[in-house]
Amino acid sequence: MKQTLTLNFKEIPLSRFIDEVEKSSDYRFIFKLDDVDLDHSFDLKVVEQPIETILDLALSNTGLAYKVLDYRIYLTVKDTVSPSNTGIAPIGNPVTVSGTVTDENGQALFGAIVVEKGTTNGVTTNYEGEFTLNVSSPEVTLAISYIGFLSQEIPLNGRKTLRVSLQEEVAGLDEVVVTAFGLKQDKKALGYTSQDLDPKELSQSRETNFVNGLSGKVAGVNITNSPSGIGGSSLITIRGTSSLDLSKNSPLFVVDGTPVSNGFFSPRGDGTRDVDYGNDAGEINPQNIASINVLKGPAAAALYGSRAANGAIIITTKKGDTDGLLKVSLNSSVGVETLLTMPEWQNEYGQGNNQEFTFVDGSGSGTNDGLDESWGPRLDAGLMVPQFDSPRTDGTRGGDVDVSNADIVPTPWISHPDNVRDFFQTGLVLNNGIAVSKGGKFGSFRLAYQNLDQKGIVPYTDLKRNNINLSASLDLAKGLKLNTRINYLKQDSDNRPSVSYGTENIMYLWVWYGRQINTASLKNYWQEGLEGSQQFNYNYNYHDNAYFNVYENTNTQDKDRLYGNINLSYDFLDHFTVMLRTGRDFYRDLRTKRRAFSTQRFPRGYYREDDIFYEEINTDFLVSYQNSFNGIWKVDLSVGGNRLDQQRTYNRTMADELINPGVYSFNNARSQLKVVESDQDRRVNSLYGFGRFSYDEKLFLELSARNDWSSTLPSNNNSYFYPSANLSMLLDRYLKLPEAISFAQIRTAFAAVGNDTDPYRNGQPVYNNGGTYAGYPILSESSTITNANLKPENTSSFEIGADIRFFDDALGLDIAVYKNITTNQILNVPSDIASGYSNRAINLGKVENRGVELILNARPIYKQHFKWNVTANYSSNRSKVSDLSGIDYTIVENKAFIQAREGGSISAMYGRGFQRVDDHSSPYHGQIIYDSSGAPLRTDGLEYQGDYAPDFMLGIQNQFRINNFDIGFLFDIRKGGMIVSRTKVVGSLAGQLKETLVGREEGLIGEGVVETSPGVYAPNETKVSARTYYHNYYKSDNVEASKYDASYIKLREVGIGYTLPSSISEKFSLDNVRVSLTGRNLALWTENPHFDPETLSVEGGTLNPGYEYMSLPSTRSFTVNININF
Repeated sequence: MKQTLTLNFKEIPLSRFIDEVEKSSDYRFIFKLDDVDLDHSFDLKVVEQPIETILDLALSNTGLAYKVLDYRIYLTVKDTVSPSNTGIAPIGNPVTVSGTVTDENGQALFGAIVVEKGTTNGVTTNYEGEFTLNVSSPEVTLAISYIGFLSQEIPLNGRKTLRVSLQEEVAGLDEVVVTAFGLKQDKKALGYTSQDLDPKELSQSRETNFVNGLSGKVAGVNITNSPSGIGGSSLITIRGTSSLDLSKNSPLFVVDGTPVSNGFFSPRGDGTRDVDYGNDAGEINPQNIASINVLKGPAAAALYGSRAANGAIIITTKKGDTDGLLKVSLNSSVGVETLLTMPEWQNEYGQGNNQEFTFVDGSGSGTNDGLDESWGPRLDAGLMVPQFDSPRTDGTRGGDVDVSNADIVPTPWISHPDNVRDFFQTGLVLNNGIAVSKGGKFGSFRLAYQNLDQKGIVPYTDLKRNNINLSASLDLAKGLKLNTRINYLKQDSDNRPSVSYGTENIMYLWVWYGRQINTASLKNYWQEGLEGSQQFNYNYNYHDNAYFNVYENTNTQDKDRLYGNINLSYDFLDHFTVMLRTGRDFYRDLRTKRRAFSTQRFPRGYYREDDIFYEEINTDFLVSYQNSFNGIWKVDLSVGGNRLDQQRTYNRTMADELINPGVYSFNNARSQLKVVESDQDRRVNSLYGFGRFSYDEKLFLELSARNDWSSTLPSNNNSYFYPSANLSMLLDRYLKLPEAISFAQIRTAFAAVGNDTDPYRNGQPVYNNGGTYAGYPILSESSTITNANLKPENTSSFEIGADIRFFDDALGLDIAVYKNITTNQILNVPSDIASGYSNRAINLGKVENRGVELILNARPIYKQHFKWNVTANYSSNRSKVSDLSGIDYTIVENKAFIQAREGGSISAMYGRGFQRVDDHSSPYHGQIIYDSSGAPLRTDGLEYQGDYAPDFMLGIQNQFRINNFDIGFLFDIRKGGMIVSRTKVVGSLAGQLKETLVGREEGLIGEGVVETSPGVYAPNETKVSARTYYHNYYKSDNVEASKYDASYIKLREVGIGYTLPSSISEKFSLDNVRVSLTGRNLALWTENPHFDPETLSVEGGTLNPGYEYMSLPSTRSFTVNININF
């Protein structure tokens, strides 16, 4: 049945009439701007009339004709081009031309206008984008246009068939974005800040973890990469850190209206180091994303409940078109990764001490051969020294200490400046995919497959990922629609590198390795005749052979994941819709850790299996009412509910020692197995409602309310209510603004969001695995006192903003200022030792975040054959801990503490530093104080050292399009912040870094003073050896000596692409062909010479910003890609 409309306008311009009809119905207008006077005004009052009657009245004095085809309204000048035009050419040398018009992705454009230039002779394309036109000559030019796309003029040059691809126009004022529950909304109606991103920018970034592709492209979004080398996690925050629990600051990820997990779960335990298996959101296939919108802060995401207190990232996946055509899309890419950063090593002195070294057994029997530092003899000075890779007289190697005690033949004592670089390999990334789609009158489908095969820069590390995505829709009856999205992931790895501080981390080994070590000598990593049981190495006191470490001590993964939803919607009565949806995200992740015989920490081997199961089920209903009144008021009211069920089970089984080397089975365990089991369940029931109101398309109000009932809170406090409100006003519709201003919006928003806590903190006793007693398993009570009176956390947010555009949108500025307050955080704090517990769960703290965001868009040049777009994203955030009830709360405890103190920042870092002269009247004020032995003194307590959060972030992106070429580059800038480096500390005291060359021969006098009597100082004049100096200066707990400014400038991305002209692609029956080259992280400018400051540490299963703990070198990548659509 045709739609009828009720409209009531007085002196309404045609532009607004078109807007009102499109917003009140499924009709869409198609016309050439040059043909239509959008300022023409008229009066109109109709009640429940069909579109034809309305158009007859509205267009009566415009000189325009119309044609309605399948909810498309074609407007043309009377007696010229119309959809019914027969395409009869004027007299001349007539020929018949046929062709197809598509978008850049090969999707047919129904209703595109094709005109012989300079005439009124033209036609429109049919349902499949096809046209046939009789023209006056084979040499004429065709003008092709379509609403929302750039027009093209194409000379025929004798051709009789064409395949034309139109480029989409830059988004204008009527841009539509996807918000809560997958609902679409006009961006101009939003009273809060949201920022959408072209999904091509993610797919073309070619990142294994697609989240990294957001870096620098969205204001207020801070992304820090894990130093894991392959498929690692990304720590993502929006508008700063608000929770004192670092694991609870990430935004919610929503795919096709259903929340999905972004968990990071990597338990350590039993002496092994952390392994970064990636965070769940990073597994989403970027090739399958149709749109992505970042909702910032609680105001934007209130309807998703407590999980969206830190904002939400809304992803909509691709679906099939309904044009009846079978379409195939192919994409294939090959990428390489090379080292971007590497510590600056010294290459003048080798292993040893006091410039002495002789290898005997690598355990101390020789001269300093048990020492793992490089204070030994000068390299490249003609010395001949017995070494671990020197030959023995019986043909074995010096390091074959368990095989032979024959004499070692001295060999040249020379440097190997590239020994660390030579260990790493060029990474390789292969990414191939195919998508097939078709649709028609009764529904559509799209089936896609993507295969990722990656080899890391660390030898024998890899990642394989297979994604299958299915999207299907079916019109079951009038108004009744069924939609489903299903995503299956298979991810596995033969080895993922260990990270964090310890001997399993490959960079930890190299920071200690002597500068004389030849990398090639380590490749044959078994002692001769003891293969499988005893490694070959340069040192047997502390470290493992680097190749032995990566080939024998492996961390495997085998993960299956399925997520998606099924959605049933029904339009009933007039203006009512009901939606039922259930979504599920679950995975099974099987991981193993294998440690070979002779490993330093596990001399008799080790084997462990982790079995992780996660499931989340969201069930929703939503009833909506939409209507307009008098053509001015519009109302959209909805009520709904959600049930969230979450479950995570974790089972770990370990064998601390093995009987036979190389056999990784629990049947080969030497002693009783250790088993750890945990199970967490959580349920949240929710009811919510929201209303959207608009007046005259220039004033918009949205109200929402939600109430949650959580199983993790005590029954007397398990209910929490939170509202939100936002308002948007279009000033250009109210005021007469300068002609240069084409659009002006102001907005404001308020929201309050509640939050619950993790399971088993609400007063019920919790028991853990307590090991064994006399061979029998026992239970132990948790060391944390639970709390039966916990209250929900609360975050309130207020923001104001404006969106102003100039010169027909050629220049735009969006500004937002916000303040967030988080209270009643649920934390574990130290307990009185007399209680028998170490911690207790309480509500604590008030944290404030204030910030500003600026988004600048500019089109300096926008011509048909040359376009230049500039986007700049700026953000700055400041946090303040305004209340902690007098407690200094430690967020991360390490050599450097992240500690919250009243009046300070939530990202403040504390630690020991140098004692300095604090007498302002002293000429030595601020200088380091040394003791009588020449060692610098350290403070006794923790001193404020800095803040890991940046002062501001800035991303500047330039994009050029020159005919069929597109070129773009992105600079990502971070100013301020601090990072604490273990590479700096260890590399200095071990004599490995370049700066430790100072004083090698003559010794050093520390720059500072000694206290000759209380309050009296004199210059320090005590000389010490270089090794003594650096050992004293870089004590492991001296945070001041190991901190760096974390500022950087990165050339984040450079891309160049070429789209094959349609005149060529059509010869091969192809819709679209594009080849591109993308470079990521191509250059880095920072004061820190040893590592990339854009890093974090993975410690105890947590992603901790502000720390560099022997991170792997960061990489640059180059990727060649081809996309073919037909």
